[in-house]
Amino acid sequence: MRISRRLRTVAVGVGGVLLAALATTASAVESKDQSKDQSKDQSKDQSKGRSKASWTVEDAEDFWTSARMRSATPPPAAEGGTPGGTDTDVGTGTGPANADAGPSHPAKRGARASGPAQYAASSETYYEGSKTIGVLYYVDNGLASHHCTASVVHSPKGNLILTAGHCGNGSKYAFVPQYRTGKPASRQPNGIWAIDRVFKDPRHTDTGTGSNLDFAFATVKPDKLGRQVEQITGANTLTRTPSYKVWVDVIGYPRVKHDPKDQAIKCRTKTTRLTGYRQLRMECGGFHGGTSGSPWLMNYDERKKTGQVVGNLGGVGGGGATSDVSYSPYYHNEVFKLYHDAVDNVTAVKRPPLPYGPGTGETWQHARQLASGDYTGDGKADLLVVWKDGEVTLYTGNGAGGFSGERRLKAANSTWKHATTVTGGDFTGNHTADLMVRWSDGEVTLYPDVSPAGFGREIKLADAKSVWKHADQITAGRFTADKRTDDLVVRWSDGEVTLYSDVDGRGFKKESKLQKPNGTWKRATLLTGGDFTGNANWDIIVRWTDGERTLYQDVNTTGLGKKTQMQAPNALWKHAQAMTAGRFTANKRTDDLIVRWSDGEVTLYADTGTRLGAERTVVPPKTS
Repeated sequence: MRISRRLRTVAVGVGGVLLAALATTASAVESKDQSKDQSKDQSKDQSKGRSKASWTVEDAEDFWTSARMRSATPPPAAEGGTPGGTDTDVGTGTGPANADAGPSHPAKRGARASGPAQYAASSETYYEGSKTIGVLYYVDNGLASHHCTASVVHSPKGNLILTAGHCGNGSKYAFVPQYRTGKPASRQPNGIWAIDRVFKDPRHTDTGTGSNLDFAFATVKPDKLGRQVEQITGANTLTRTPSYKVWVDVIGYPRVKHDPKDQAIKCRTKTTRLTGYRQLRMECGGFHGGTSGSPWLMNYDERKKTGQVVGNLGGVGGGGATSDVSYSPYYHNEVFKLYHDAVDNVTAVKRPPLPYGPGTGETWQHARQLASGDYTGDGKADLLVVWKDGEVTLYTGNGAGGFSGERRLKAANSTWKHATTVTGGDFTGNHTADLMVRWSDGEVTLYPDVSPAGFGREIKLADAKSVWKHADQITAGRFTADKRTDDLVVRWSDGEVTLYSDVDGRGFKKESKLQKPNGTWKRATLLTGGDFTGNANWDIIVRWTDGERTLYQDVNTTGLGKKTQMQAPNALWKHAQAMTAGRFTANKRTDDLIVRWSDGEVTLYADTGTRLGAERTVVPPKTS
């Protein structure tokens, strides 16, 4: 796997191994005193005759001493998680050991401008806390103590709390509402509560669409008098998120090293949307590790200390980009399905798989070249990607503007790092797409009938050190009467534009000059061919260095055809880094345009003509 894509590899492929290693490391640095405490706790349990198969209120009181609660840290962050922000983990397990286990983006446009975002963040304040909100404690498999924030939500039995789905995998779960530092469990104002079971959506992941499901519920055991937690604390009301822009009060418990007072913080702020995700975004300082799971409360009643919970701190990368920027899942049907599973105490949470997602902006920032074509022979456009480290990946199109899976055609290698420009076309007449590559040394290579199985044979069309070293862009299309996409438009380094007709394995036979060398075409940064107007001949879209975008209609051997300005010079389109076109949607009249932006977002503009088509986010941008 390429070095540049290790973020995805860690999060998806080997995250469990790394989390285990992190847990082992954390355990190694725990003090000897904690090991002694653990031994004492075990002795107490045995002396009192308690069954270790269950976790009781008495167990929770004995185990979670004031020192252990104060020393508990947020779950260890996964590689590629939040960069010093919420310090949270990316667990996907089932809880205690005894449990059964597209959109518009105006904010993105500003973010694409140079320089980091300047946050006008709200400011957190220390807060006396609420009976309905407290600290959720547990230990991991290395017996390191961790904590998140949780809140009581109303339920028929009065025994339910809400937190983030990534808040740990372990045992000895306990909930301390309105936690007070320095006090033992027996003197906490609202007691300490043993957790019975934790319910998480099995499709939750740290990144991608699965991060939209970063919520969890847990059932709480009654106290020694048989009372349910809601009888003591009251509860917030689980509520559908009404809008991405809503005023909320967010209350949580940061880790001690960031919060010397070791008490709750509170922030009132208005949310926005996290572009490309079904998540809320807030800007408010102080939400360090430990605040994951914090409820986002609408209409919070300061007297009753309750409100309507419309989100919880969680989502992409474990809850936030920094301690000043936090995220929350948008509450819709899925959160209520999980709520009812917890209320019904189902044996196991079962869900159908989520639709395939091609990754995140952090990964796609490393996509260097794009080439579209029907590489699978199913009549649907696919996307071939050459990455910066030389890996080549094929994403199979689903015909509905998305992708159904991926295949690695080449592992990361030094050879394909030198692929300077690529294009897909039908040069051999077998009705499946071929790939043409111009290498950095001027060699041009044709790979007939590329498929998920690989590249097959290689045909050299031009030698190294040839004039083709000056071919800055190439794009295939149907620019002549031939019905195959076997014509090639080349933009040379001196601004000349050339059309080669009927290209095949024998090379470049018929050349037509469309533009003499000139200064204007030296500024053509991106170029792609497609049928954008539905006429016999294909067209070309050009993105210029100043962000202008131009359509040339009905390109043929006599010239570039009619020129239409699609977009005046602008800052946004300067951030378009790669571009290709194909029939990725069901409409067969015009092609769709795919753009990879500098922040890693991949956008599809369906049915593009003289204007951009409907915008769809294929890959969300890198989070900020």
